[in-house]
Amino acid sequence: MKKISPVSGTAPVFFDPSGKRWRRILVALVASVLLIVLSVVWILPAASAPVWKAAENQSVEYPRKLLSTQDLRNIPRIGPEGGFAFDRIALIERRGGKVFLKDPFSNTIWREATAEEIELIGNSPYAMETFGKPADHTLMLTFDDGPDPRNTPQILDLLSKEGVPATFFTVGDNIVKYPDIFRRMTQEGHMVGNHTMSHIDFWAHDDLFNRQQIIGADRVMRAADNYGTRLFRIPTGDPENNTLALLQSQQLGFLHINMDFDTRDWSYAPGVPIKAQKLDGQGHIVLVHDGGGDRSATIEMLKTFIPQAKAMGYTFTTVEPLLPPEYIPQSDAKAAVEDDATLAAMTTYLVTPNVVLTWLFWFGIGSLTVLTFLYVVLAVINNQRQKKRLWADVKEEEWPFVSVVLPVFNEELVVAKTLDALRASDYPRMEVVAINDGSTDGTLAVLSEYAQTWPQLRVIDQPNGGKSAASNHGIAQSRGEIVVTLDGDTLFEPQTIKMFARHFLAPRNGKIVGAVAGHVKVGNRRNLLTAWQSLEYLSGICVTRMAEGLMGAISIVPGACAAWRREALIQAGGYSHDTLAEDADLTLSLQRLGYSIVQENSAVAWTEAPMTLRGLFKQRLRWTYGNIQTLYKHRSMLFNPRFGALGMLTMPYALISVLVPLVFMPLTVIVAVTSLARGEWQAVAAFSVFVAATHMIISIVAVLMVHESPMHLLMVPIYRLIYEPLRAYVVFGSAILALRGTAVGWYRPERTNSVLMPTGQAKLGALAPAHADQLAPL
Repeated sequence: MKKISPVSGTAPVFFDPSGKRWRRILVALVASVLLIVLSVVWILPAASAPVWKAAENQSVEYPRKLLSTQDLRNIPRIGPEGGFAFDRIALIERRGGKVFLKDPFSNTIWREATAEEIELIGNSPYAMETFGKPADHTLMLTFDDGPDPRNTPQILDLLSKEGVPATFFTVGDNIVKYPDIFRRMTQEGHMVGNHTMSHIDFWAHDDLFNRQQIIGADRVMRAADNYGTRLFRIPTGDPENNTLALLQSQQLGFLHINMDFDTRDWSYAPGVPIKAQKLDGQGHIVLVHDGGGDRSATIEMLKTFIPQAKAMGYTFTTVEPLLPPEYIPQSDAKAAVEDDATLAAMTTYLVTPNVVLTWLFWFGIGSLTVLTFLYVVLAVINNQRQKKRLWADVKEEEWPFVSVVLPVFNEELVVAKTLDALRASDYPRMEVVAINDGSTDGTLAVLSEYAQTWPQLRVIDQPNGGKSAASNHGIAQSRGEIVVTLDGDTLFEPQTIKMFARHFLAPRNGKIVGAVAGHVKVGNRRNLLTAWQSLEYLSGICVTRMAEGLMGAISIVPGACAAWRREALIQAGGYSHDTLAEDADLTLSLQRLGYSIVQENSAVAWTEAPMTLRGLFKQRLRWTYGNIQTLYKHRSMLFNPRFGALGMLTMPYALISVLVPLVFMPLTVIVAVTSLARGEWQAVAAFSVFVAATHMIISIVAVLMVHESPMHLLMVPIYRLIYEPLRAYVVFGSAILALRGTAVGWYRPERTNSVLMPTGQAKLGALAPAHADQLAPL
């Protein structure tokens, strides 16, 4: 058996008197950031460099500067008659009376211009050359904008069934999101080209961004499937009016693939049948889409188009028969470190947030649904059982002696009102032990003066030692079998102490009752903030704690309104000094010792809630930090079946409610804000409505359970507007306090003496337990 000590003998949980832990954490943090920065600095130049390096004119500005040397509306278009498959910009070199077409990015002379081309070229410094044409009765299907899980797998299934190869111009972002579909494309013998990273308009962005769009898509293909391709198609098509995209891709070593047979499937609304153009016997490069939206109509069109083309004698192939050998894609291009780094970075940006948010969404929906249903049902059952429980009359002299322990620090404004409420109690055998914890105002004088007119009050003065030390001092000096605790601003209703005491007269579920938690209500509902706290107290106590009580899993008996078996207090050593949540710490200590903890909603206390955001945030930071300290101190109870629902449900969920926001809240906020900025508000709205609906259910049950005012329900729609910022502050603030190892003292909120306790409380019936055969089953 432990001795209750009024003086702290152990350091607080997480306390680091040397301060070295925080310095080490900062050093480790700075080192980690530095390592990341150095890694980025080391890998970024390689990751942003072109894979296919040319010899000449590789400055970022060159394409735009070259294009500016003539009117973009009058660029000469030359090439063999009927050619359309490939497009490129050629420099015009004149020497020896001849005109040559030259590669802008090497010293290679492609060919000599024909007389007709020379006439078209005139004095132009460059021209657009178009060349290449499929053989007659040859079709080359090309699909843009994928891979897309809605469409691409079905298209691949169809192509496989028909034995048709195709060429896919893939978007890098989609490869990152759906690498398995991309790998399926290449593994089934299809050819793949580059369609930029995110399907951009080149004229709308700067040159560096445009380059990285092409390079990035190239690198993710290499990393995803060791696939290297120099084929490119402008996302918005129309190379004549997108010469910047054409020349920039050419500078990076790519060959632009055009088309001449546009199915225009992109222009049809979902579900509207697509009418393909009639075939004429010539060879064509066909444009269809497997991404960018619902392509079910495209798939249906292909189911008809492919068999019809085969019936007309057409054969299908990729664009490979037209390609110069150096442009044939490589299926064994080994990924470099910079390729893997690019894929990892893009996966972190594009995939991870959505995966995390989706997981959190369904975890939140699932846990809220299960726990709301579980807690509401259990709370209602427990409430009904308490109502049906029969309590026998007890003679006045048979009630156990109760000691009310009242620790106070600078409570001059409110302590007299607290004593008035205690004096009005209908409990016949009690004493009040008030401990002045080194107050610097007139608290001691108020207590001493009050004691002169009320013999049941004893006043003890001590140097300031903190709330737990003051409480322990009072417990040590008290004489009652039952110890009732409250705060200096708390007003007990007249029946509260009797409501507490009756539970100690009989065991519960075969266990000796060690503590009883009361029902704390906000007594200064004067503004939005205190109304919010009133709803929080109501739903948390009336539903959550009642449900936990039925499971034997109450983890917090609030010191502001609680009763304790003196023997249990002595066994546990009283209030500890090593956490800020001394009441939660003591509760878990009693649970460890095998005592039963119960909730009593009729033991009502009215307290003063903070009326300012500053006061609320300070109070909740202390509570949250203290609860984290308590969880850590009693961590051996977590997931321990010996402690039943307490160890397997209540405590793990309390831990998760800290860890999940700590780890994922910043990401969740970023993703939510990004989604709203994009106009994608549906998921955020759905989750918000669901959370509000579940909270409304809990609140309605709580209001009905204790016959509170339905006006509380008006706070439910805006509840999260206060709760979420508060949760972020207290969770991250507590984490910083724990890491810093800072000692946090007794926080006493500013008192306003604004608590009002309703008058005319209903007269209650019998208060003590009946005989065993008269009790309702538990």
